[in-house]
Amino acid sequence: MANIFISYAREDLERVRPIVKELEKRDWSVFWDRTIPPGKKYQDVITDALEAARCVLVVWTKYSITSDWVWDEANDAKARDILVPLSLDAVKIPLGFRSYHTVDLSDWCHTSAHPGFQQIIGSIETNIFSALQSNHELSVTPRATVVPPLSEIVVPQVPPNFVFIRGGEFTMGSPSYEPERQGVETQHQVAVGDFYMGQFAVTQAEWCSVTGTNPSTFQGDNLPVECVSWDDCQAFIQALNRKTSKTYRLPTEAEWEFACRAGTITPFNTGGNLTTDEANYDGNYPYNKNRKGQYRKSTVAVDSFAPNAWGLYNMHGNVWEWCSDWYDSDYYAACKARGVVTNPENTVQGSRRVLRGGSWDSYAENCRSAFRFHDTPGYRYSYVGFRLVFVP
Repeated sequence: MANIFISYAREDLERVRPIVKELEKRDWSVFWDRTIPPGKKYQDVITDALEAARCVLVVWTKYSITSDWVWDEANDAKARDILVPLSLDAVKIPLGFRSYHTVDLSDWCHTSAHPGFQQIIGSIETNIFSALQSNHELSVTPRATVVPPLSEIVVPQVPPNFVFIRGGEFTMGSPSYEPERQGVETQHQVAVGDFYMGQFAVTQAEWCSVTGTNPSTFQGDNLPVECVSWDDCQAFIQALNRKTSKTYRLPTEAEWEFACRAGTITPFNTGGNLTTDEANYDGNYPYNKNRKGQYRKSTVAVDSFAPNAWGLYNMHGNVWEWCSDWYDSDYYAACKARGVVTNPENTVQGSRRVLRGGSWDSYAENCRSAFRFHDTPGYRYSYVGFRLVFVP
């Protein structure tokens, strides 16, 4: 049976058809209801295919959101933890069924070269791979490939709440026309490898379980730990690695931006604006003259708000997040001069380390995907935390 079951509304047939063709070109085995064998009962085939699927791709649109049929299939997939949601329209979907990726295809002429379409396929592949791994499944088998027995395959034991990020090439930095950009955000091409990133910033409960202390100003187990310096984070990571016999580290600046963007090229992974319904920052200072919002004056739980397209929470706002790189205002320009750089990390010692993402006390412009902040390795404050990368 097929690895991927596609649930969609009939009205979206022409939008779903090229997605199926592209996935099949990439050697994914796909079932959709255009392939019912002659003489078979429609409902029986659908039921069997849904039960056998390793992933269920639910295509949310203005049509499918009102379809009982699609909702039944989505509920079945969610109950089995094999739901891979995709949104082609801006529709409101309850938490747990939301899309991994929302793409504007208003100017799409059904060509696979369209950047929005390529973002869709990349998002589907990334999240299907994550769903398979989280359910201890093998990666999808190309039709002509011989796969060794499961006993001969080493599957990395990924800790809870870590998301597989499939690497790729992207444009790092911001374009010259992006409102409120900085001169140190020179655009350049970067290729990053695969990695696993924590869905959430490290919590106070996690910090306490390793160190026995809690330095945070705003106390709460599920709040992000803050008032931690870059040096403090390194000591925590070393202790965590010893305790768990696993390997964790801080993300590089390139990994952080790649993961934050989740395939987007806009100022925020939410699009051209960021509201305080989407992130925790000082709403008195909105982006690009947009409407003001709430100023909470403290951190919020690490699982607040909707995640980005790759399942990562609070990449914008809440707490600044330390990266492994030393900060250099000229580093992006130097990378651009080299062409496409692979897995860059500025290891040339300086006086400051990179911070990314903005915080509860930041202006919206400082929460942009490309915004670069920095401070000394010993700097601590109530708006500074971190998240981890897991190394299998």
